[in-house]
Amino acid sequence: MISHFHSVVGYFKHSFSAQSKYRLHSPFAYRFYNEVINNGIAYPQYSHVERVRKDMIGHSRFIKRRDMGARAKEVPCDQRFVRVKDIARKSSISAKNGQFLFRLTKDLNPKNILELGTAFGISALYMAAAAPRSRIITIEGCLDSVHLAQENFEKAGTKNIKVIAGTFEDKLSVVWQDMPAPDLVFFDGNHKKASTLWYFNECLQHIHSNTVFIFDDIHWSAEMESAWKDIKRNTAVKVTIDLFYMGIVFFKEELSKEDYILNL
Repeated sequence: MISHFHSVVGYFKHSFSAQSKYRLHSPFAYRFYNEVINNGIAYPQYSHVERVRKDMIGHSRFIKRRDMGARAKEVPCDQRFVRVKDIARKSSISAKNGQFLFRLTKDLNPKNILELGTAFGISALYMAAAAPRSRIITIEGCLDSVHLAQENFEKAGTKNIKVIAGTFEDKLSVVWQDMPAPDLVFFDGNHKKASTLWYFNECLQHIHSNTVFIFDDIHWSAEMESAWKDIKRNTAVKVTIDLFYMGIVFFKEELSKEDYILNL
């Protein structure tokens, strides 16, 4: 989700700046736009994952929600009881963005995927459906969310997702022992600039040329926009794609330095 101010001003600014496919002279960017962003195939896996979301929206029970990132400022303490259906409706990845995540994962065909921020597991299920032979490790700081995500993975019959409960700062060192070089990293937690850049730099030490980073909510706040600018300026980064709701980072050595703004 994106804060109210940036959802209005930022979206119109992004739409005005977005490039059309006819201005994409790079074969890499043109192919990515046509085969991933603009791919209109209705994959059957979409409905399978959305059934899980529908089930979550039907839940009337409460869980103890713990927010350790920027969203924790919305309430006076970092733990509160919230309804499952409210989180599923408002905080989980949207169907549109989840389906893009599926297409991107399918296109990359990664063997090792790392996710920072599990929530109820909707995004992890989209990635697992796109790359069923992959290995996925996802970290979540809210224990009740971890339990619900595990239930969702079991209901979906997904066997390739491992959930680790704890903070990113504490658990990334554990991840590197099991997955020293991820092919795909999805950053979806703690929307603070300092934390986002710490995660970026920590994961940057474990990339290879074909690793891809995905950052959620890059325009969620002024802090996140500033963090995104710093990430784009990093010398290891070759190509970035700003889709407003998500930012994609490529490190392929053969690519020329480019920053694209595209509509999803």
